[in-house]
Formats: sequence, C-alpha cells, structure tokens
Amino acid sequence: MKEAQPRAIHLKDYAPPPFRVDSIVLDIDIRADHALVRAKLEIRRNAGKGPLVLDGDELELISVALDGKAAEHEVTAEKLTVPNVPDAFTLETVSRIVPQRNTKLEGLYATKHGFVTQCEAEGFRRITWFIDRPDVMARYTTTVRADAKKYPVLLSNGNLKHSGSEPGGRHFATYEDPFPKPSYLFALVAANLELLRDGNLYIYVEPGNLDQAGWAMDCLKRAIAWDEKRFGLKLDLNEYKIVAVGDFNSGAMENKGLNIFNTRYILARADTATDVDYLNIDRVVAHEYFHNWTGNRVTCRDWFQLSLKEGLTVFRDQEYGADTYSRAVTRIQEVRALRANQFPEDAGPMKHPVRPESYMEIRNFYTMTVYEKGAEVVRMQHTLLGEKKFQAGMRKYFERHDGQAVTTDDFVQAMQDASGVNLQQFKRWYDVAGTPVVSCSGAYNGGEFVLSARQSMNPPFHIPFAVKVGEHEQVLSLKQREEKFVFPAKQKPVPSLLRGFSAPVILEYPYSEDDLLELMARDDDPFNRWEAGQRLAGSIILEKGGKPSAAFVEAARNLLRDPDPAFAAEALTLPGETFLAEQMAMVDPDRLHESRNALRRVLGSELKKDLLAAYERNANRGPYSPDAASIGRRSLRNLCLNYLGEIGESKLAYAQFQAADNMTDSMAALSVLANLDCPEREPALAAFYGRWIEEALVVDKWLAVQAGSRLPTTLETVRQLLKHPAFDLKVPNRVYALIRTFAANHVRFHGVDGGGYAFLADQIIALNALNPQVAARMARSFDRWRRFDDSRKSLARKQLERIRDTEKLSKDVAEIVGKALA
Repeated sequence: MKEAQPRAIHLKDYAPPPFRVDSIVLDIDIRADHALVRAKLEIRRNAGKGPLVLDGDELELISVALDGKAAEHEVTAEKLTVPNVPDAFTLETVSRIVPQRNTKLEGLYATKHGFVTQCEAEGFRRITWFIDRPDVMARYTTTVRADAKKYPVLLSNGNLKHSGSEPGGRHFATYEDPFPKPSYLFALVAANLELLRDGNLYIYVEPGNLDQAGWAMDCLKRAIAWDEKRFGLKLDLNEYKIVAVGDFNSGAMENKGLNIFNTRYILARADTATDVDYLNIDRVVAHEYFHNWTGNRVTCRDWFQLSLKEGLTVFRDQEYGADTYSRAVTRIQEVRALRANQFPEDAGPMKHPVRPESYMEIRNFYTMTVYEKGAEVVRMQHTLLGEKKFQAGMRKYFERHDGQAVTTDDFVQAMQDASGVNLQQFKRWYDVAGTPVVSCSGAYNGGEFVLSARQSMNPPFHIPFAVKVGEHEQVLSLKQREEKFVFPAKQKPVPSLLRGFSAPVILEYPYSEDDLLELMARDDDPFNRWEAGQRLAGSIILEKGGKPSAAFVEAARNLLRDPDPAFAAEALTLPGETFLAEQMAMVDPDRLHESRNALRRVLGSELKKDLLAAYERNANRGPYSPDAASIGRRSLRNLCLNYLGEIGESKLAYAQFQAADNMTDSMAALSVLANLDCPEREPALAAFYGRWIEEALVVDKWLAVQAGSRLPTTLETVRQLLKHPAFDLKVPNRVYALIRTFAANHVRFHGVDGGGYAFLADQIIALNALNPQVAARMARSFDRWRRFDDSRKSLARKQLERIRDTEKLSKDVAEIVGKALA
C-alpha cells in the first residue's frame, strides 16, 4: 500500500511555536550497527496551554525524563507527546537510530568513509526528538563519540571545547556553537578524512583527494574577501570548516560553520575537472559561505519563506560570479538556464509562487522558482534601488533581524525603508505564480518614438523594464496593464528592450530579421546582442526547418571574430531543444531535433574555414588555468570543434581527445565523438574509462556523455550501463549522471515508442524504496508530458499511473506524480 498522502500545509495557517528551545545538549555515540542519541533540551512555553509535541522519524525511543524524572508520554512513528508540562522545564530523551542503513541520506547516515548529516529541511527529526521547524532557534552543545581508528575526525558546529580518548579504542569531541540556530543547520561528522588547512579555514576530503582541494580553498578565500568588500559582511567564526563526501543528495549545505559538500563541488584538478566544474565549485563554495549571513545569521520563519535565504543568496553568488569573471557572459548563462528550466516550471504542474501558499512535502520545493526566480526578484529590487540604496537596505535588514527567523516581507520592508522606494506593488512577485508576458509595439511619428507596453498580469506587477531608444537609456517602471512612453528620435530607431534581462518576463516585440541583425551586430548591451541572435536562431529552427538566410550566416561569421571569445561562444550556441519546445503549440521532438541539427550543419559547412581558423587561433597558451580569459578561449575553440564535428570532422575531435592535457578539452572532444556514429567513438570511450576508472567524478562524466548522446541507440546503451560495475543506484551522483542526463536528452527520452518513459518509471520506482528525494527529482522529468502528441501523452500517462500505483510510494514522489496527473 502507498504511504498516506501528506496533508497540505498552508502559509495562512502559520502560528508561532507553542514552545521554544533555549538550548540543547546532544551526545551521539556511534557504534558498529547503531547510534545512541541522548538529548537534553531546556524548554519554555511560548504560547497556549497544550502538551509538548516533538517531531521524530525512524527513531527508537528508549526513555523520556521531565526535570530528571521518568515522564508520562505517548509515542507514534512521527510524534512524541508529553502532557502536563510546566512553563519551563528540562526534557531528556534517549533514542536509538541506525545510520548504517539510512539510504535516504537524510539525518545522520553512513558514507564510504564515515558518517555525516543532512538536516535541511526536516532531517534533524531523524536524529532526535525535537521541535523541527526553522523558527525554533537554540544553542547547541554536541558531543560525538566513535571508534578512533575508523573515524579519527569528529566535527560539529561551533568551537571545540573538549576532546579525548575513551576505553575500547574510542574517542570523543565536544563542540559548543555560540550562535542560536534552527535545527536544519545542525551538522555532525565522524569519518576518516584528510585535511587541507589555511589559517582558520579547513577543508576535509576523503582519502586520496587532498591534491584536488586547493581550488576550493582559493575560492573560499576569494568569497570571504568579496563579501567583506561588496557587502561589508565579515567572517564571524573562529573556524570555518567544509567536509566533502561522495554520497550527498544535493550540491552542498550551509550548516553554520560546518558546511557539508558533495565532492563534485569541491574536488578539482586540471586533468579531472572541466572549466564548468571549476566555475561551479567557485560559485557553490561562495554560495554556501554567503549563507553564513543570508540564511544562518538571519534565517526563515517558516519553509514558505525559503527564497528569503535561497533567492537572496543566489543573487549574491551571481554578483560574485559577475565581479570575478565576465559580467556579460555570466548574465547570459544565468538567463539561458532560467528560461530553459524555470520558465517551463512556471507553466507546469509544479507551478508555484516564489513564496508558495501551500506544500505537501517541503523537499519538493527546492526548485528553480525558489532559487533562480527568487534571485531575479532580489535583482529587480537592486535594479529599482541602485547599488547604494540596495546596500543600505541590506544593512537595515541585518540591523533589524540579526539572530532572528523572519519573512520575505521583512526583507522587502527593510529595502523600502532604507531607500524610500515604494515596493508594495512589487511584492506581488513573491506571491503570484507564472511568467509575465510583456507585449510591446513601437510607432515612429517623426521626431518621436512611442513605445507601448502591455503586461499579462492582472493585477499588474511592478516590472523594472530597462530600455534604450536611440541615445536615451533608462529603467522604466511598468505598473499598469497598459502604458505608453515617448522618446525623442531623429529617425526610426530599433529599440533595445529588456536590457540585461532586467525582469524575468517573456518579451514580445515585432522585430524584423533586419532589426535583429542590427541589434546582434551593434547593440551596446551584450545581453541584447546575444538575445537578438537567439531570437533569429529560434525562428530559423522553428519556422524555416533550420535553413538560415545568408545574412544570418554572415552575422555568425562576424561573431567568430568578436574580440571576446567567451561572448562569441555564448552567442554561437544555439537555443536548446527544451527551451525551443516551450515555444511550440505541440512539441514534436524529432522535427525539432532535426531542424536544430540542420542549422548546425549549415553553419558548420558554410563557416568551415572560419571555424578552423578560430579553432587554431584559440589554442591553449601554456599550462591549464581556470582564469576567465583562458576559459573563454577554450569555450570558443571547443564550440568550433562541435560545429566541425557536425560535418564529419571526427578525426579532428579524436586528435584533440588524444592530445588533450586538461579535462575540458578531453570532454569536449569525447562529447563530439559520443554524438557521432564514427570509428573513433568506441576507442575513445574505452580509453577514457580505462584511464579514469578510479576517479569517481570522472566516471560520472563518462556515464553522462553516453546518456546524453543523440544516437538512436542511446536508450539501449543506458540500459546496459545500469548493469555496468561503475553504476550504483544508491549513489546520487551516479543516478544524476546516467538517469537524469538521459531524462534531459530531449529527443531520446521522448522517443516515439515510449521506451524512455518506461525506463525512467522503472528507475523512479526502484529509487523510491531507497532514496525518495532523488526519486522525486527524477519524476520531475515528466512535468511537461501534456505538451506532446496524443500517442506520447498516452504512453507517459501510463507510466505516471504505474508510478502512482506503486506500493509504499513515498510522500515525495506521490506529490510530484499526483500533480502531474491532476
């Protein structure tokens, strides 16, 4: 039978907690086949007169004591109720847990080299009984006990107070955290790890990986310096620790002073990590560090406010990326990802506001909307206020709320009060789901240009709309359903609209091909130069079967000579199939795939000499470096290789693969070969695996490059890889590399026979029993199933219903599938 359908929790029903926990003393004793957890809570009544109710999950309760005496209590699988408690008291519990069998990777669980925790959102209740909600903030003192030889490193939040040996070859360490925190920020580690230390900064990695931790340390130091310079926020801890493990459901977790990371966001070496890996590590290390203030020092009142910390911190890590690398290229990459992933979410079954009104399983709401659209909402406030007033708002926010659990309204109010800018209408961005459409038209009346704008949202949003008409540039505030703006103009202009993507909207304007070519060549806003090319390429693919005009080919030729190779690489990358599919009335994945590839072949053929010249011109200059200029040159060079591969240049790709001295060039060449039915394909794949069999993160790349192949045999290849010794369904990184990559392979996942749907359903059902969070993430690949033809819809529905009817279906998966079928 299925688990009981979770009850919807509503924002409107929020009430303060009946009790507060001032402090908690934890003693966690890790044994060979279980762990004993002793918890001593200092509790006081906050509101009401009812019993104390604590949260738990898979805890074996051994004893309960109230003020030192055995307490009357009732216990169920998820609640511990203690009646007749006074207004202030001490509660002590002893529980047994089994982290060795915790495949959910939530709470305390075993990894390859020890034990770590993951408590966001509701994992702490899998460790001990507690009021597990973010507005209950306590001071923690934690003692960890474990075998000294097997697990020499013992860590928790805060400062080390005591440590020592115990009988039987065991040892202990006691940590005291000076800052009150919600339970989701609790962290504990008992493991065999190696340490890279720089002053008061510590990075722990699994044995054998120490030589790959240096880049992450450099990133951490850069992030600390940037946050102090740009935001005036200093490191407030005696020690800042990061632990990287291979078994982790997400990317990283910002636990106060003790971040837990997935290894893919810490480990990097030139021969094992690509440019994208290096950039991702930089951004994720920065993101988790920035949470120290935006998320930890000021946290969420409730989970509906999740974007309070995540959207704000994504904005901060985006600004860090822009200040560290190319602001223009960084912005283009962010928007490309937003429109390919968040816009479809905003139109799909999991559509929800940045601040949701309700949820059934909170783990399903760590979404692109909360993170990336949430960051855009913060960015729009920055645009409306300007840097100086925005920073004044940040200072006001911390002055008012340091050490508190607050709401998005509190954040906006601080911005409004510090700046004098009225943001009451703007707050609709937090509470209304969907992507606004801004439809514009222009009329030139001799001496003036009239821009008309109409927004789809009713009541209307406050939309910052950056424009440049002729020489006149400004940020318009769209506040009405329909508005007109007049600009002086000596001749009919081509307006540059939504500059820098100043708001996460869909812009409609009747640009001609000549208009777009003009913007593509001459607009002084890099984003709009890129956007003009994307609009042209999209229309060629969707409306012209991939057959470009001579003018478009010439424009592409000119881009190859752009002085900024990084920009050229972005501008010459065609819109992705997932993004383009959203613009089709009914998605035909085969036609879309062929039309996009047809344009690639034309460009490869017509620009062959130019592509070869750019390929040679951007060859590596000296040893590998992840600096912005070097990354830009490699990006353009490998894009050229990709286009040349489209016209059969497999020998060039194989030569690069054999000669590559860094993972970026090696993977770029292997990706070209993996998409071609050519003699070099299999030898390259075999050589790559043979060389990197001992490097887990590189093996993930080997799995992913095959799962993402466009070849018709890809599904069968993926089925075979499930049986490969390298694959393990219990390891999230392996699942993401193979199964999620295949589900994102638009043309093969949506194969006409429904084989891709059946394959994914099999994996979701298997994962459901092991790791419901990962299973639910895989189920999101079915979100847009209704947009296809009747045959595909019937096949997808059949698999969704099969998942829905699975025995013991988790709450995580049930919510995703239920909404998809609704």
